[in-house]
Amino acid sequence: MRIQIASFAGVPDQIYIADKNFNANKLILVLSDENINSINSSNQEFILNIKEVSDFCQKMNIAVEKIYVNYKNFTEMTLTLAKMISRFKLGDEILLNLSGGRRSMPISLIYAGTFISNFKDINIKCVIIPEDRTYKPFNLLPNYLPDETDLKLMSKLSQEKALTDLEVFLGIKQPTISMRLKRLEKHGYVILNGRERELTDLGNMVVDVNKQQLNMESEAK
Repeated sequence: MRIQIASFAGVPDQIYIADKNFNANKLILVLSDENINSINSSNQEFILNIKEVSDFCQKMNIAVEKIYVNYKNFTEMTLTLAKMISRFKLGDEILLNLSGGRRSMPISLIYAGTFISNFKDINIKCVIIPEDRTYKPFNLLPNYLPDETDLKLMSKLSQEKALTDLEVFLGIKQPTISMRLKRLEKHGYVILNGRERELTDLGNMVVDVNKQQLNMESEAK
């Protein structure tokens, strides 16, 4: 199943553009609970926008669910969203549409998705639809941090070392090195293409930060 979870601010186009590219089977609208009982004119327009989106989804055979959260209580909101995301299973594809909503709501969605992905292997992407209406999904913040061995391995990748050389340098066997490389690839730190191995921008940043830390520790001694 493909699920779009959208922090909604009453802009239907942000939903439509994401769906055009993502082709969801289900849409979950994350809404502020202050909209439940409010009857002011601006809220009436908001309700009409929700109805427009719901009617669109009905025509496209997309199931719609609404979740109301207390945006003033960040912890409560994040736990509510985390419980909702935890319902999905391996094989489901989730798109977090962070384009709208109260400022704290998109942040809460990222927190909730990152938290659950630490305990459950689920496929989550994020997207923010800008004014030019482009669609460029991106990964959640990494939920795996390289350990000391990973960092040593990553520091040697740019030197085009063979696995046998890495085995000697790291003091671990080739199957373990391959396993670590695949894990680093899964979490966005390296790119593997056959025998070619290179760091992503994220991987380069982590290696650079680690070098800076090691230099500071060395100078402090």
